[in-house]
Amino acid sequence: MAEKIDSLQEKLRALEAVFIQKLPSKIAEITQTLQQIVERPDNKDAMVVMHRHLHTMAGSAGTFGFAEIGNQARAFEAILKPHLEGAPWTNEELQAYSQEVNSYFDYALKYDTKPVNGVADSVQEEEKDVGTPQLIYLVDQDEAQNQEITVQLEHFGYEVVRMNHLGTLATAVARRRPHVIVIELSFPEGKVAGAEEIGRIKQIERFRIPTVFVSHSNSFDSRLLAVRSSGDGYFTKPVDVVALTERIEAILQNHEDQGFRVLIIDDDAVTSKFYGAVLRDAGMNVYLLNDPTQILTVMTDFRPEIVLMDVYMPVCSGVELSRIIRQDNSYVDVPIVFLSSESDMSKQLDAVKAGADDFITKPVSPEYLKSSISSRAERYRSLRALIMRDGLTGLYNHTAIKEQLASEISQAGRNGAPLALAMIDLDNFKMINDTYGHPAGDQVLRTLARLLRQRLRRSDIVGRYGGEEFAVIFPDTTASVAARVLDQVRVAFAKIQQHSEGGGHFAVSFSGGVADLEASLDADELFDVADAAMYASKQKGRNCISQA
Repeated sequence: MAEKIDSLQEKLRALEAVFIQKLPSKIAEITQTLQQIVERPDNKDAMVVMHRHLHTMAGSAGTFGFAEIGNQARAFEAILKPHLEGAPWTNEELQAYSQEVNSYFDYALKYDTKPVNGVADSVQEEEKDVGTPQLIYLVDQDEAQNQEITVQLEHFGYEVVRMNHLGTLATAVARRRPHVIVIELSFPEGKVAGAEEIGRIKQIERFRIPTVFVSHSNSFDSRLLAVRSSGDGYFTKPVDVVALTERIEAILQNHEDQGFRVLIIDDDAVTSKFYGAVLRDAGMNVYLLNDPTQILTVMTDFRPEIVLMDVYMPVCSGVELSRIIRQDNSYVDVPIVFLSSESDMSKQLDAVKAGADDFITKPVSPEYLKSSISSRAERYRSLRALIMRDGLTGLYNHTAIKEQLASEISQAGRNGAPLALAMIDLDNFKMINDTYGHPAGDQVLRTLARLLRQRLRRSDIVGRYGGEEFAVIFPDTTASVAARVLDQVRVAFAKIQQHSEGGGHFAVSFSGGVADLEASLDADELFDVADAAMYASKQKGRNCISQA
């Protein structure tokens, strides 16, 4: 790049761009080597090369945010390993393995490589991809219900694989590990065959797969059996698919890495790299800053959940730097921890008075450092969620989404990048509450919130602006691209069958408006422009997207 990359986000985007650019050739190396093995199953050299390619892919894909590709490469590597060690292939095994590998990587290239906006104008205008869908295995003999559940889950962006027989589940799990299994508790093979099969898979699988049981029975004994089989959810038939989706989302969120954002400020590059490596090993996102004069820019771009700094630095002291941070109302609650060899209690007290939350004396064991930082970051995240999140949907609330937009506009201005804002309003929402009741209305709000989170990129920011109105910030995206993406979400949402307490089903639509920085560089004005575009959609007859 011609411009100097001066923020972590830009560096990550640049690295991700390089990974995406090279991904097709890396996959081609895997599939070409696999073809050599298919032609000569005893080709040990080809298997060694294949194993190396898969091992490299397993490590690199997750690093750049493509966890599903990394996990699947690791699964393919595990299947290959016994044959690399001498176990012969049967023709059926090799053909099945070849088909699985080729099918998956064809799928990954189509769905898990999204354009990196900002590289070229032509790239910005491409449709925005949302990554590989999360995989659900649906195991039940009730084909009619399987079809209904599949259609609904696919509207939410999941990939669903249906199975009618228990015998196919273990083989499928070995070849491609799902994110969640939804399974009938009882099968004709035995009274509790579904639970027994999950128990057997759990014994042979290194990682437990989240499982949701469904059953015609609502008895205590059935529910207890599901609990003893490590079930993460239990639904009686006919299954409320919206409620099932809520449970699946909650399960997947609980299994995500914490990924606390930690900013380390120290003029000693070697020491900061050491502590950064310790915290990264614990799954945290770490930004190393050796120049304290860049603190305000980094605080804005990286948005740390905890700051770890030394007391003594050449440009200014840690105490002075903490006071600079505390001068900004946006950062008064961000935890600041001093990490220093200073043992003078009076100087430690001065640091705390300046706004620090803790003082850790060097040397410190890696385990203590990880525990101390993660506990403080967790408390900060929890408190921020109470302050910034809407209680019903879990999205950013009105105040928080406005703050996020102002911050994103500032960053887009520094980077010369596009940014779009969408306003969304549910159609005829008062009538839904009056007809089906407020609990059904709340369910509709949660459903739309969940669909937006699943269908959009991780970098897109979603908030509940108020009532039945939502806002979405699309970084690095023009209004035309954002409008097309939002229209796809609109179509999917309108197909979802909502459930009322009386057992009825109904569908809901929404109207939206999109604007970008071409309309205004002021956050409040941009909200007004996008809101006006949304009302234009209402005037057109609702259930459409308008661009300012």
